[in-house]
Amino acid sequence: MSSGFNGHKYVALLDAKRHDEAIDYCDSHLAENPDDPRLKRFAALARGAKGEHALGAFDGVAVVPSTQRIDELIALFNEAISIDPTLADPYWDLAVIHGRFRKDPVSARSYLVEAKQLGYQHPMMSELEKLLASLESLIANSG
Repeated sequence: MSSGFNGHKYVALLDAKRHDEAIDYCDSHLAENPDDPRLKRFAALARGAKGEHALGAFDGVAVVPSTQRIDELIALFNEAISIDPTLADPYWDLAVIHGRFRKDPVSARSYLVEAKQLGYQHPMMSELEKLLASLESLIANSG
């Protein structure tokens, strides 16, 4: 890993919810060391933390994100996947977004499969499965 990368600084930025700064910090080091798997993981995790923080804020006030915000979150999680496709969390987050907000069980299920293949587990997984089954049933019965 880059000798200039300071893990304590990275963690402090994430702890302070300074996600954009954490992303920029990782990206600057990743630009110098583009093949470093640890830097890729940290860069992907920073993006995931930013997206999950936003999702948690919307859940906390029981507000559905706007279409534009959903698009931004999807782009953020897809960016995390493109940096480190072995990180399961962004697949889960995309499954949740596509299931809950886009009402797109096909996309949601494909992301959920990816997350599971990477060993991801979440206490709300059975609830997401129920939601997807319900959406699939509605689609099947509407045609």
